[in-house]
Amino acid sequence: MTNPIGSLNNQVKVLSFKQNEEKEKKAHTGDTILAKENENAPLLTSARITADKFQNAVTVYPIKGLTGSRNANFYEFLTMGMFPYLTGSLTMIGVFNAASKFFSPDAAANANKLGKKMALGVLFYGIAKNVSKKLIELPIKAKYGVDVNLPYKKVVNELPESTNDKDLISNEYHKVFESVDFPRWDLLYNNEHFGNERNSYYDNVAKKMGYGSNLKDSDQIVKPKVKELIVKARTFSTFASYLWAAVGVGIAMQKPWENLGSFKQFVHRDNLLIGRGIENIGTAFGRSVKEFVQGGAAKNKVAGIAGKALLAAAAGVTLIGNIVTLTNPQKAKSDKAAATSIIDENKTKVVC
Repeated sequence: MTNPIGSLNNQVKVLSFKQNEEKEKKAHTGDTILAKENENAPLLTSARITADKFQNAVTVYPIKGLTGSRNANFYEFLTMGMFPYLTGSLTMIGVFNAASKFFSPDAAANANKLGKKMALGVLFYGIAKNVSKKLIELPIKAKYGVDVNLPYKKVVNELPESTNDKDLISNEYHKVFESVDFPRWDLLYNNEHFGNERNSYYDNVAKKMGYGSNLKDSDQIVKPKVKELIVKARTFSTFASYLWAAVGVGIAMQKPWENLGSFKQFVHRDNLLIGRGIENIGTAFGRSVKEFVQGGAAKNKVAGIAGKALLAAAAGVTLIGNIVTLTNPQKAKSDKAAATSIIDENKTKVVC
């Protein structure tokens, strides 16, 4: 005898599961990998994403948060952090430069010198911190075809704010491997940017990792290896980025920058003057690096040892990071053997 209540509960569970599945598929409709743009002009794509995020961070997201919008989320909260980061950097630059006109001539001259160093310190910190990560990430992409920062645009279906709102949509910018535990593997299947086959992306990565070609389940073999690669790359690139950022600030604090011309002189329309400005920057940078490892203009022995140690640490972590992430051990062959089916289709027995 069947239980009508139990049967009804099972039907409800199945229906609920199907509804949730349909909602999840609908929620991800329109999510797009920005691979084509990233390959042709990665800097331009990154700049566009940053500009769009910053524009929303200072206009759309604060209004949603202050008005108590039900669609305000954690992504928007984190994105708004770009604004205080930028304003804080500009404040550090302007502390001495903007107020120097109120000082006495001698004090103004000293403030201008320190102001240049503060401005360059902020600039070099940002450049060194971001560019140094590429020293580890780009070799990984070149060898394995894995872009650690592969971006995609996520389409978010928002809840209606009023009775007249329909089909509210917002865009968020994420990375495919943003979550190591839950990467967006689904975006890598059947993607025209990587090939015509369903597993084209995984086939390419598996081949570069040494697993061979024409694999039946390349995605299942590659996924654990890619996760390991992402963890290693992020660990080393994070350590290296802060070390290189410290080196950048140290170089910016050296004496040769004090004699550098003003910003107005550098952007003068005279091409000859611009050329001289670039030449002066190159000369000042070279001398500053030399002073950094020698202990400053006074050639302080302790400061020189500290500068050399910091530079060696940054270079060492970058080198070790490349060795660890790019070395493809013989483990690949054993992994391939382990992935091979234990059932011999030509026999009637299972090989144990």
